[in-house]
Amino acid sequence: MYKHVFIAIDDSETSQKALDEAIAVAKAHDATLEIAHAIDEHLVHVFYAGGMTTTSTDQLKNTLETSGRDVLDKALAKALAAGAKAKTHLIKGHGEHADDLIAEAVKRSNANLLVVGSHGRRGVRRLLLGSVAENLVRKVAISVLIVRGPNAEPH
Repeated sequence: MYKHVFIAIDDSETSQKALDEAIAVAKAHDATLEIAHAIDEHLVHVFYAGGMTTTSTDQLKNTLETSGRDVLDKALAKALAAGAKAKTHLIKGHGEHADDLIAEAVKRSNANLLVVGSHGRRGVRRLLLGSVAENLVRKVAISVLIVRGPNAEPH
């Protein structure tokens, strides 16, 4: 029986689908739902160092934080409206990748189920973009529910 369900989300359609599943699981088990969003500061450095933006790193970080809080506020409203016991967690690091930040937050949370969405990328797209879901399966010691996105590519 699950008592604490942890979900890591972003603003994608896949994350919304995963959130729906996490809400359903949390409600079915009368569990606490912890909704988290990780700010991947590694991307800030990539965009800035690569000349892809003229914005300062501080401005980029603030934009990511504001966007993350908005994602969490909407998710919390959805969970509460569905009758789930929910709370949010904005995860900020110091240059770590999102999967490392999420794995550490999961360990500290005492959750016993992690829900995460997967875009189901294959081939070169997977190599270039990576898979947070796949990395999390290797990094956490609890059960993981991977929810496939609506456009997931078949194996």
